Amino acid sequence: MSSSPEPVTPLAPSLAVIIPTLDEAAVLPRLLRALLEEAQPADRPDELIVVDGGSRDGTPQLAARAGARVLEARRGRGAQLAAGGRAASCELLLFLHADCLPAPGALTALRRAFGDPGLVASGMRQEVRAPGLFYRLVERAADGRVRRLGVVYGDSGLAVRREHYLAVGGYSELPLFEDVDLSRRLRRRGRVALVEDAQLSVSPRRWRAEGALKRTLLNWLLTAGYILGVSPRRLARFYPARVAATGEAGGVGIETEREGGAA
Repeated sequence: MSSSPEPVTPLAPSLAVIIPTLDEAAVLPRLLRALLEEAQPADRPDELIVVDGGSRDGTPQLAARAGARVLEARRGRGAQLAAGGRAASCELLLFLHADCLPAPGALTALRRAFGDPGLVASGMRQEVRAPGLFYRLVERAADGRVRRLGVVYGDSGLAVRREHYLAVGGYSELPLFEDVDLSRRLRRRGRVALVEDAQLSVSPRRWRAEGALKRTLLNWLLTAGYILGVSPRRLARFYPARVAATGEAGGVGIETEREGGAA
């Protein structure tokens, strides 16, 4: 006996994926393939937007050839995310890092979860692509942060209803903690939850490049400073990866669209 696939509300709500990039030619193609070649229609985004911050490795060109809409913005994740959020028109906005991979069925699970009208925003269940107890603890901490605090970091895949995203002003163009800042404002609008059956595979490259313990301790110290009211622009001086990525602490996004589609 043949079985029919589980019904999904006909591609509703519509979903846009927004990816900030800076020299991500080595990892972005894998994510684009996962999003665009997924067999189930509800697991493909209705909009795919790549917001580049001045790559020199051909990232914008390969994204355009894959069929993404490519924008250019002032370098800095906060500015790039804000530019993508302004450009998207779907009911749901899903912000992903270039080195993350949604598991098969993840976007379908997000669409289904937002069938609950009380859900304002969500995170995805994190899985770090590396063995070892340290990474299992990282996963538990990330998932627990979403469940208990309603705070969704970038590597947990923030999904948000566009109406609420716009109502709170979207991403602030901060050099650091733009995700925490947005999560706080979204929590005032309603429930932020973890979608357990939407899994997101996360690269361990940043922990490995900076040293797992060093990076974790630095993140804790910077987070404590932010909670105590220290300016993100001041804290960014102590986070070399963000200083290098922005070129300066902060800045206003400048959007320029490139033609998408096959070259």
